Amino acid sequence: MRILTFTGKDAFMTLLNPIVTKCPHCGSLMSDYELMSYTVFHSENYSDGKSDNGIPDEKMVSICVECRRPFWRNDAILPGGDHGEASAGLPFAGDINEYLWDFEDNRQLQRIGFYKGLLDDGFHDSDEKEAYLRTRLWWAVNDLLRYRRRWMPPFRPRLILEAIRHNRMNRRLFMSYRQLMQKNLERLMFLYIKGGDADPLYLANMYREKGDFAKAAGIIAKSDSKKDVFFRLLVKRIRRRDSMVFEIK
Repeated sequence: MRILTFTGKDAFMTLLNPIVTKCPHCGSLMSDYELMSYTVFHSENYSDGKSDNGIPDEKMVSICVECRRPFWRNDAILPGGDHGEASAGLPFAGDINEYLWDFEDNRQLQRIGFYKGLLDDGFHDSDEKEAYLRTRLWWAVNDLLRYRRRWMPPFRPRLILEAIRHNRMNRRLFMSYRQLMQKNLERLMFLYIKGGDADPLYLANMYREKGDFAKAAGIIAKSDSKKDVFFRLLVKRIRRRDSMVFEIK
């Protein structure tokens, strides 16, 4: 049994495959899904590899609805092919969005703390899982700058001042996490290179965001993607010694 969903004004089609997971901590059974395929007609892409395209994130970490503890979803899937009937009536496995932030205002900071906590606790048992957590931690810190408030008509002074104050506060918060992000990027770069077939543009951007502009420039100079939009934008920011995340457009 598979589920087709059609969502949003930008119209994408998602193919989901129902699965059943068993919590490794308390044994509770939950329903979940695997993302099989999708079509995207609109996407916002950023220099750190994050895309906002309306497609559900490839969830690797789930939250048990009973004991509220995180677990790796793929390690908890029950054997068997079609879980459609078995999943009927079971509670849906949680994720970090609904687990951490009910009625909370500081969601961005809690997201950072969530991934940092998993890494500090040794939640991962493979390079792939560690890279997943470190990438999400990187994105979570960058979200402080990524989703800046913008003012749109009508240009009311109060709304503009609120947006300015919000953006300044988020920039200060970002700088307070700067050292954490740099240490996280060092380890992530090691894992990325160790995994082989590293994309030179993506690797150069990691060094740029870490603040090592000389290394970033050396890597990008050897790239064969000089006609790529990302290449041109990356070169400009390396020359300006700009280490902040940016949208690719």
